[in-house]
Amino acid sequence: MGPVSHYLGIEFSWIFHPDGHLSVSLTQQSFAESFIHSLDLSPTGSSPYSTPYHSGMSIDTLPHQDLLAPAQDQLRLQYLSIVGSLNWLAHTTRPDLSMVVSLLA
Repeated sequence: MGPVSHYLGIEFSWIFHPDGHLSVSLTQQSFAESFIHSLDLSPTGSSPYSTPYHSGMSIDTLPHQDLLAPAQDQLRLQYLSIVGSLNWLAHTTRPDLSMVVSLLA
């Protein structure tokens, strides 16, 4: 079947060296780009979304206490979805995100 090129959203790039060694590079660039696009963000811009963490504020609270319960639940669900997507990236190909995702989770 040959070398794998895509699996579970991960793109594999294989490099066969003349000395017989094999290198592989893993990326999830398409997942990351579609994730950023789904949030209506630009890859280089800042986020209009707030997170529960602010200096001096408990991390387990949401900053929008004046919202009605259904709106708070929707905001909480959206936040969990974002953290889950970031966790997928951190777990598979971006371990450099692990510390921040852990803090957000």
